Amino acid sequence: MNNEEISKKTTAPSAQVDFTKSVALSGVTEMVSSTDKIFVAKAGEGLITVTGEGLNPKLIDVEKNVAILGGRISSVSYGKQTTAKGLLSKLFK
Repeated sequence: MNNEEISKKTTAPSAQVDFTKSVALSGVTEMVSSTDKIFVAKAGEGLITVTGEGLNPKLIDVEKNVAILGGRISSVSYGKQTTAKGLLSKLFK
């Protein structure tokens, strides 16, 4: 494992929020989706979800594990990523 892989694994996800203006996220390793009402990114072993109005990514740098979003922030949540356990996932083990 090289130093970059180690640093990505040890960067703990965190958020610094100003609910009326912006949110700064650290530990972001991949952007999953983004609209003006919801932003989802992989961070650590889970997903960070930001909801609000007029969300616009100001900076997304997965090499530095940082994302900054502007807009009116309603909520920020983090949860462990779950794997699909449906019929297709059982068929394609």
